[in-house]
Amino acid sequence: MIQKANTGLASRGGVSAESAFLAFHDVTPDGFMMFDPVRGDAGDIVDLEWTFANKAAGKIIGRDPETLLGKRLLVEMPGNRDEGLFDAYVEVLETGKTWQNEFHYDHGSIKAWFRTTATKSGDGLALSFADISEARAGEERLKNLIDGVLAFVGVLSLDGTLLEANEPAIAAAGGERDQVIGRPFWDCFWWDVDEATKDKLKRAVVTAASGERIRYDAKIRVAGDQQLWIDFQIAPVFNAAGEVTELIPSGVDISERKAAEAHRELLIRELSHRVKNTLATIQSIAGQSVRAAENIDGFRSSFNARLRAIAASHDLLVEFDHDVVPLKALLQGQVLQYAADDTQLVMNGENIDLPGDVAHALGLVLHELATNASKYGALSSESGTVKVSWHVIVDGGKTRLFLSWCERGGPEVKVPTHKGFGSRLIERSLAPKGDSAVIDYDPRGLSCEILMDLE
Repeated sequence: MIQKANTGLASRGGVSAESAFLAFHDVTPDGFMMFDPVRGDAGDIVDLEWTFANKAAGKIIGRDPETLLGKRLLVEMPGNRDEGLFDAYVEVLETGKTWQNEFHYDHGSIKAWFRTTATKSGDGLALSFADISEARAGEERLKNLIDGVLAFVGVLSLDGTLLEANEPAIAAAGGERDQVIGRPFWDCFWWDVDEATKDKLKRAVVTAASGERIRYDAKIRVAGDQQLWIDFQIAPVFNAAGEVTELIPSGVDISERKAAEAHRELLIRELSHRVKNTLATIQSIAGQSVRAAENIDGFRSSFNARLRAIAASHDLLVEFDHDVVPLKALLQGQVLQYAADDTQLVMNGENIDLPGDVAHALGLVLHELATNASKYGALSSESGTVKVSWHVIVDGGKTRLFLSWCERGGPEVKVPTHKGFGSRLIERSLAPKGDSAVIDYDPRGLSCEILMDLE
């Protein structure tokens, strides 16, 4: 180690304070150096001269401390001027105010991060410093790791001030770090949703500061004036004494989960609606089938067939989509089961997707028409055909389906003397939405024109 011949340190109890000073700095891992100011002709400080350097200082800067005594700082380490460090040291000597800082030094053979404290000692300067390169590298790795995750992560003080935020969180806000760092968390961009959102966050911070982890789904604001659902939590950080020192807020985007939950709720409501409608339809069919049937076997046969028609429509809903059914698939499912072969059904029109409720009602109508055709019309003869054509029209601002059913090649058609159950069921299946069906008993074959609202 190096020391001046007279340090001016007092002695007590036979133990020299100077000896204690030298012994301490001989074993400390931190570098410690002392300087006297070198003044120019005008009395201003132009350099600093080493008066002391411990072993740790020599190891950190890569110099033998014995060789530094009497040397000048700016001659040996000119980077101190380039980095603005010399000016800081001069200010300490002139004002007596202690200076502390962390900085990166990259000059000559020295390339490292330092944490330095400079203070005035008598007329000279005392400098304590430590190489914190490993710690800074660890912090940088941790920052890169946190910035690399998809979650939003930050650090709060116990009063809710935002001390740090990772890159995904800053990017989500579409702003800069200095717009949020140092502000109350609830006043930051993300939480500018409504007062209830801010109040809930304030309560969560208070609870987390007491040592309890908080977690809930929260809606936050992101760039583009959009809103985002996140799985949000605040976790307290404890020191060795079990005291809460900081809070770690984090959030994970759960927009897809929320969308799935909303879709599931919609499906449940739709299912409930459809079940109620189906039960009402079955109740109506049962009542009318009883009144139209001549005996129990006739009731059972017609009622079961109509239930199968309803089931077929539901099967198509499940097969293709819970919301739509292709018209051609509906026609094939309801009609071909009564045909001798596929050639008896001729379809003409672009395939369109029918909403679920439209497919349900039209399925019942097609079933009645196909059943009638198999008993009395074109499908009762191998040479008969059913031609179904359709197109979409816009009528009065509404999108409607126009569908034409035309039978040919079957027995001669006679006008019925009374309206049968099938005709009444067709009317009642279409009536709730104001849809309509017009049946023509042409001797060459029955025809039916159907108009249905697709909205």
